Amino acid sequence: MAAALKVFASLILVLFVLWLIKAEDFETGSNTDGSTVEYGYKDAIRDSFLWKYTIGFGGFLFLYVLALTALKPVFDEYTMLDGAMVNLLISGAGILGTFAGVRIGNKGTPRKPVLQLSGVMMIVFFARILVFAKVYPIVLYGCAFLSGFVMFVQYPIYMNLPHEFRGATPQKLTVLFGLFWAMGYAVETILKIVWSYLLGSAGYTVAMTFLISGSCLYPVLAGMLPETRPGVKNVSESKVA
Repeated sequence: MAAALKVFASLILVLFVLWLIKAEDFETGSNTDGSTVEYGYKDAIRDSFLWKYTIGFGGFLFLYVLALTALKPVFDEYTMLDGAMVNLLISGAGILGTFAGVRIGNKGTPRKPVLQLSGVMMIVFFARILVFAKVYPIVLYGCAFLSGFVMFVQYPIYMNLPHEFRGATPQKLTVLFGLFWAMGYAVETILKIVWSYLLGSAGYTVAMTFLISGSCLYPVLAGMLPETRPGVKNVSESKVA
């Protein structure tokens, strides 16, 4: 286990160095008339895109954070699964999924279908782990790998959405992402507190049902986001755009 973690850590370091060498700067979207539009925190709070984007991300984080942290002792206590192995498979597959997500994003594929399909698959594979963890532990390690893979296929695409809006100036993006990270993790924290309470008071089944239900915020709200791919109709009408 320790050796595998060292390999992954070394791989991340190598990729970071390659990114420093090969990364290219790019310009964010701009208004067609070249004008500058003020966008402050009050504007962001009134923007429905921010709420859909951050609450959806909170649902994603709920599954992502628990899968890689809090669920290890839960699996060890309540199931026949090796919690450490589940963590390793999800995180390892996530590296491959990130590469796939970057490649898909660079191809210009419409964003919403990828986000929704990946979100649903991520939850379905993980739900199978939770439901059948006491019956088919060996087979479910494959589900852990697949869940981790699709979990990170969508990640780079989701993070780039605001950059693809028309008029996405650095000032707007700074305001948006400042609130995005704070609000997204706030949603995740609230969900995790409720999950922890349910696990202690109502048991494994109720807590895991809540985990899957809370995670569904992600694909549901991802489906409500505007399509940002250039050339696709109905590109964002958000104030970010």
